[in-house]
Amino acid sequence: MLSPARLRHRYHDAVFGKPIYTADLVPSDAVYVKAVRSRYPHALIKRVDISKALKVEGVLRVLTAADIPGVNIASTLIPDRPFLATDRVRCIADPIALVVADDPLSADQGVEEVVVEYEPLKAVLDVMEAIRDDAPSIHEGGNICRHYKVRKGDISGGFAESDIILERTYRTPIQEPAPIETEAAYAIPKADGGIEIVGSIQNPFYVRNGVAKILGLQPENVNIVAAALGGTFGGKSDEAPWDVSAMAGLAALTTGRPAACIYDRDESVIAHSRRHASHIRYRLGASRDGRFKAAEIEIFYDTGAYASVGPLVLMRAIVHATGPYDIENVKTDAYLVYTNNPTAGSFRGFGNPQAHFAAESHVDLMARELGMDPVELRMKNILRRGASTATGEVLDEEVSLGHALQLVTEKIGWDRKDHHVSPEIKRGYGVALVYHGNSLGPEGEDIAEAEVVTTPTGHVIVKTSLTEYGTGSSYGLAKIAAETLNIPEDRVIVERVETHTVPNSGGTFASRSTLMGGNAVRLAAEKLKKRLEDMARESGREGISLLDFISEIGEEISERAVFKLPVCDYDPEKGYGRAYLQYTYGAVGVIIQVDVQTGVVRLEKVVGVFDVGRAINRQFVVSQIEGALTQGAAYGLLEELITGKMGKILNPNFADYLVPTAADMPSVDVVILEYPSSLTPLGTRTIGEPPICGPAPAIANAVHDAVGVRIYSLPITAEKIVKELKKS
Repeated sequence: MLSPARLRHRYHDAVFGKPIYTADLVPSDAVYVKAVRSRYPHALIKRVDISKALKVEGVLRVLTAADIPGVNIASTLIPDRPFLATDRVRCIADPIALVVADDPLSADQGVEEVVVEYEPLKAVLDVMEAIRDDAPSIHEGGNICRHYKVRKGDISGGFAESDIILERTYRTPIQEPAPIETEAAYAIPKADGGIEIVGSIQNPFYVRNGVAKILGLQPENVNIVAAALGGTFGGKSDEAPWDVSAMAGLAALTTGRPAACIYDRDESVIAHSRRHASHIRYRLGASRDGRFKAAEIEIFYDTGAYASVGPLVLMRAIVHATGPYDIENVKTDAYLVYTNNPTAGSFRGFGNPQAHFAAESHVDLMARELGMDPVELRMKNILRRGASTATGEVLDEEVSLGHALQLVTEKIGWDRKDHHVSPEIKRGYGVALVYHGNSLGPEGEDIAEAEVVTTPTGHVIVKTSLTEYGTGSSYGLAKIAAETLNIPEDRVIVERVETHTVPNSGGTFASRSTLMGGNAVRLAAEKLKKRLEDMARESGREGISLLDFISEIGEEISERAVFKLPVCDYDPEKGYGRAYLQYTYGAVGVIIQVDVQTGVVRLEKVVGVFDVGRAINRQFVVSQIEGALTQGAAYGLLEELITGKMGKILNPNFADYLVPTAADMPSVDVVILEYPSSLTPLGTRTIGEPPICGPAPAIANAVHDAVGVRIYSLPITAEKIVKELKKS
């Protein structure tokens, strides 16, 4: 029998409530850690007094930056964020001290007794205010963290050739990832001075390396164990897992006992990364016959108090800013801006939903200006095989946008629209195209490593550091190994992720698990198959089934393989070059009903058609598309994290932050296209993220179609619609 410790949790374990999540596993003798966080969005720290907290019964230690044995830095790309603040706080999420106690209640009481004396500074909470010359500087060097640009053709000449030039501004809000499970980790100190940390951790090797620096340990002395993840959507991809893991680790090393750090909901909302709020100015020129001639775009993303992975988010946004259209002349400038809001970072779609909302809303408006059907205008300008993107990348594979849009329009009955429901209720139809660069592209070199191992029990073990958080990737990796080895799927086990035992396969983000991890597993399985066949032939057992031979040899035989994508030549300084090696293409269509008296919008139908290259497991692919479309619809209609005047989040819980329920969504109609990619032997395209980009602009377009008013900011609320209807 295989040791249960080697196995990842099974999907039905979550359904039946098995104790698989971090909070279920905390040792009974663990101490608990709670953070003292800032009361102000921007202030100098004058004094920290921990004396009263130490008198609280059950409180063992109060730790500050002076107690950090390593470096006081907890940031992904730019070293702009301290693990524990010392002289200054830049947002309300900043931790200043850690209270370590025998139980969570004592830790909470200790937090209340830590006295921090502040000198408040002027805070800037709006991205457009932050770029003003007189705005307070949040970091040395000013509030513009990054500026990227794209230049193609002759922008002045393109607008000179345009018969119609349309300019508008679009705004999108902060979106909260809202995982059901909050951030959590516990740490166990080892006799050799090392440490093991178990947690809700999306990217184990990233966390290991970051935590090791903070704790002053070598990476090999830190073992990260990824427990089951109760949701993430990006919030557990960046620094938040570093924080809980390092907080628990520091407490464990200090006390010599197991230590746990588990965020409550309010703390989770302010502490993890969220979607960047955006301000996008869009100017598009077209000829009278509907040909796009020029696009000039200015993008401002609010990264909050720290950069996190914002530079990479902005890079993806600027590459996709024109939408999936063939435009000869392009000028785009994108700015990542510091504010005193909590930090933004990774979120499903990674900067692309904001860009698509602006682009696809603007195309619909241009269609009205030209007196053309919005679908006809899109068909006239979409990227096709042989066309070049805004960065000059020539698309040398089949581009399935036209096929996807055709199927969507058929599914929603575009050519037989019926706008009348009742005198008070109007029906509207909207579409939006989607394209999304696969894997990392200009965001970094993309490499994945995997190991495939036979066991004495006759099983095959797959080892990667890619975690499972509901995408079905574990099943996909097992299926790939089984198909390659020609053995039953139930003989393949995907091993639990521990940094001590699995190869570094890179991060579990950018929808790269099947594309990168799947190909690494396939290569490792091919090497293992050849080795086993050679061993069988040499032992006179040629022709024996691989599964029988694995059982006969009774030992572990392993092979590793690395899968690597070519490096893209995109230059963010020049704004030109091949940004991504392949794209996922798709289209979204919606039918909505709008109450003209109350402004309430009800989704009647949602359709998503996406080219996945090759569906490794159709059921999981459909579920990913359905989930992303649901989250995208919520981005369009419901979700907004509201910040008050003092920088505090006013709705940091599920009572006030509106996430969709079954009552908010109709059934979702998903159509899968399969145009296999030539980039990888599996032929897959990523699908976990792209569909989230389409619903919000499709809904905005449908509202305009139904009642004739355009909403330029998300979410599209009843109040906004009523206000615009009163103006018209």
